[in-house]
This record gives sequence, C-alpha cells and structure tokens, in this order.
Amino acid sequence: MASLEIQIDDTVLAEAKKVLHSLGLDVEMAVNIYLRRIALEKGLPMPMAVVSPKWTENDSDEGMKETDNDAKSRSRANNKITAEMIDEVWQAFLRYTRGLGEINPLSTEVSIKTGMNRGSAFIYLTVLTNLVKGEPNTRVVKYKDLVHLMDKIRSELGESQYQNALRSLEASVPYWREKISGTFADKVENYCRDHSNE
Repeated sequence: MASLEIQIDDTVLAEAKKVLHSLGLDVEMAVNIYLRRIALEKGLPMPMAVVSPKWTENDSDEGMKETDNDAKSRSRANNKITAEMIDEVWQAFLRYTRGLGEINPLSTEVSIKTGMNRGSAFIYLTVLTNLVKGEPNTRVVKYKDLVHLMDKIRSELGESQYQNALRSLEASVPYWREKISGTFADKVENYCRDHSNE
C-alpha cells in the first residue's frame, strides 16, 4: 500500500476536519474515498464548472447586486443537512429503486434541487442502496437521519427490506467501530438490538 504526504494550509485543514467530522469521516478516509472516486470515474468526481452570479445593475444603485435566484442556486460545501434534503434524497432513492436513474446523476439532481452538497447526497444514496441490499456500509450518515431513513424503509418498502437494512447495519458496526471515532457504532448497535426483536 502506498503512503501519501500532503502539504496544506492549517486553516483549510482545520475547516475540512470540522466538515468531515460532521459526516463521520476523518481526513485519511476522505482522501481515500476521493482518490477511489477519481480512479472509478476516470476523472474528478465533481463538476468543475462554477456557477457565476448574475449581476443586475440598478440605476439607483451604484454597485452590483446578486439576484435571489443566484443565491439559491449556489451552495456552500458545508451546508447543514436539512429534513428537506433528506426527503429529496429519499425521493431520488425511490426513483433509483424503480430503475429511473443512477446514483451519480440523482445525487447531482438532489444537490441542484435542495442545495445539499453533491458528495453528501451521493453518500446518502449509497448508504440507502447498501441498506436495502443487506450489504455493509463503510460510509456514514448522521445518526438521526439514519433512524429516519430506516423508518422510511420499513413503512414504504416493507419488512423484508427493513430486515435487509438491519443486517446491513449489523455488518457495518465492526468497520465503523474501528474507523469512526465517537459513539456512532454503539448507537447503531443499540438500534439493531432494539429493533431486531420487533
């Protein structure tokens, strides 16, 4: 296995660590994921185009103003994940399960519609896919979002898919316990224990 040394500004690293921590990742995991995505997609796993703001000049103003639509169309990379974003991820996932789209384009669609970071949308969709297949996850989502999505799986996809999702979580716990700091793995393990006997 190769070793990699990266030199980066301390401020950038500190900010990145905050964002990654909120996603349950550390810098090493994020770089590993990023490099794997580059290899898999044979290019950068994000659009390189930047939305430039449209400016309107008003005769009464001496400066330029950004239009409301432009402010909504751009998003920061570390937006807080909202209930609206999770609901849109769920709708995109349902389209995926019906064969009406693939994860990459659907994650872009979620990002455009809600302002959710495209990478976060991709992670949420990937986690959902692995859950219903009963396959282990190496990526994580916020615990409260996970519980909400498990409820959605049970109520909208049925008991069989829910049992697959429980198996996926149980299989994921050892990896999360080893790689993710904090109590996420313990919370998931307790969730599985509490819900596997229902």
